[in-house]
Amino acid sequence: MTDHPKTSKPAYEPSQALIDAEIEMDKAWETYEERRHAYRKAIADDLRASGLSHGKFAEHVRYTEETVRHIAREYKVPPKRKPTVRPLHD
Repeated sequence: MTDHPKTSKPAYEPSQALIDAEIEMDKAWETYEERRHAYRKAIADDLRASGLSHGKFAEHVRYTEETVRHIAREYKVPPKRKPTVRPLHD
């Protein structure tokens, strides 16, 4: 096998435009996360107050029943009825 000479790569410095764009993306992501959590909390609060099941409530929001179930667990909203499936090992 023949050794290839190592060539040095030119030094790279990100442009100010790239640095500024990255800062703006970080701010946008932070804003998105704040609004996402506020929306999910509002869903949990309404689910708790409505007395609807996860499936019925999902018909009124843009999330699936499974996502509504995850939000309910995240915000400790009790299910409308007790689970019908028990653990295998008690």
